[in-house]
Amino acid sequence: MIANFFRKTKPIHAIFISALFLGYYLSAILLIEKPLYSLGIVVEKIGQLILFLLLFFLVRFINRKNQLSGQNSYVLLVLTILFGIFPKTLEVQNIFYAHFFLLLAFRRIYSLKTNTNIKEKLFDSGLCIGVATLIYSWSILFLILIYAAIIIRKRQEIRNLIIPIVGLIIPFFVVFTYYFFTDNTGAFNDKLTLYYSFSYAKFSELFPLICLTVLVIFSIVFVSLKIHSLLNDIKASWLLIIIHLLVAVCLIVIAPEKDELFLFFPLTIIISNCIQLFNKMLIRELIIVGLLFLSINAYFI
Repeated sequence: MIANFFRKTKPIHAIFISALFLGYYLSAILLIEKPLYSLGIVVEKIGQLILFLLLFFLVRFINRKNQLSGQNSYVLLVLTILFGIFPKTLEVQNIFYAHFFLLLAFRRIYSLKTNTNIKEKLFDSGLCIGVATLIYSWSILFLILIYAAIIIRKRQEIRNLIIPIVGLIIPFFVVFTYYFFTDNTGAFNDKLTLYYSFSYAKFSELFPLICLTVLVIFSIVFVSLKIHSLLNDIKASWLLIIIHLLVAVCLIVIAPEKDELFLFFPLTIIISNCIQLFNKMLIRELIIVGLLFLSINAYFI
């Protein structure tokens, strides 16, 4: 019933998805974060809701513009449920802002499938990753995604290889100049220092991670077999999504702050494609219900 309801894109879906996200958001505040309430806190939380609205709009735009998934509402539904499964990602901190700039970079990277404004897209993506890196240093790993896209889309010109680096360096130069003139270059160096840790302290999230790992591996194999005979353009986008996931996984493994938010975009696209390619509605239903169960488990079990 749920899978059938979200099979097509309808305005009413936005209401249901918004209500579901609001439920997760309020549950995270009331049951996990438990802040001291004041007018300032209320205004802050409303402002954060607006930021999440922009994030959802951006994910939807990237998906629709680049046809990464079908014309349905599974992408936004899965993204919402992922926030429910990992409620810590609902806290707006530096990683959220870094991820937002990374989404702006992804918007340009995935649009390299078209032949228009290639150099502008490469520059913009490098620039956004540069800003994200200044906010959260491990964001620089997503530079790999730019060069993966260049290779997959066969754009290997010398200028195309240099332009992302130029875009990356510009925000570094601007911020370094500021710290240099304020005699605080140590703070700049600290921003770009790559601290690492292979420990994973959030054992409460290991169960959903294991379940999602199984689902994602199955989804990658299943969708890859399904699209094998389709257009090369679709296969190229799918390969880029898989590389995106691998880069995000490397970041989660290496970085000291194990924030699953970096996984959300590729996971959303991969799982959504798996759901929509199943002909049997029962299997679609089981996947969505299973994800919903994992989200309830995060709050109440």
